[in-house]
Amino acid sequence: MIKKLISIILTILIFALVSLTVFLNYRQQFSIDRSKLPSKVEASEGFQKWITNLRNKGIKLEADEFRLLEENEIYNTKWLKIYSIDAPGIKDTFEKTLKDQHVVKQSAFSPSEREFIDYRHEQREDFLPNEIRYYGRMDDNVLDARLLNCDVSANCYFDRAYFLSNELFVVSEFVLNNPLNKDKIICDIAVKCEYVVKIHVVDLINNSRLVYVSKPFNLVLSEAIPNF
Repeated sequence: MIKKLISIILTILIFALVSLTVFLNYRQQFSIDRSKLPSKVEASEGFQKWITNLRNKGIKLEADEFRLLEENEIYNTKWLKIYSIDAPGIKDTFEKTLKDQHVVKQSAFSPSEREFIDYRHEQREDFLPNEIRYYGRMDDNVLDARLLNCDVSANCYFDRAYFLSNELFVVSEFVLNNPLNKDKIICDIAVKCEYVVKIHVVDLINNSRLVYVSKPFNLVLSEAIPNF
């Protein structure tokens, strides 16, 4: 009886030890993966086109040099409007908004063509040049939201956006390098200054935004982005 009891206890302990080891290995692997730019971003057509275009301009960035900077939630009731698709006039407004947006160059549509990101560096109705607009349908609702903004005083510029799926999209941002976020760095866009690129990976379903940052590099922003 005692031997049987000891055998059962040992079996339970071994099982618990194995389970703990698997969990710790998974957590460590998950942590490592999150510290670097996700492979699904790096392998995407949108990222490859973007980074190739930068290299053609003399801006040499490598995907494996990006590191996780921070994680934030994306939805804020102050900047989010939700409309029922069944409310009077909402469906017509939704269809017209999608149609009008197709002629806008600095916008990206989801694979379903039912959502878009507007990242134009200009004033757009209720959106400032340093704000990203998300517009789209989720289930029976239409969402209109300011999901991202950046620091104008730091010469920030959203230069590209693209969807990885209907629920996941990426936005790249140029901004002056200020790792300690202490004193404001002032630099004219026509002068060579130290910049970084931030990659914002936005998950609409999980209300998450992972921000990855590149190594700093010198750049004359007005030359790299003539329409700034």
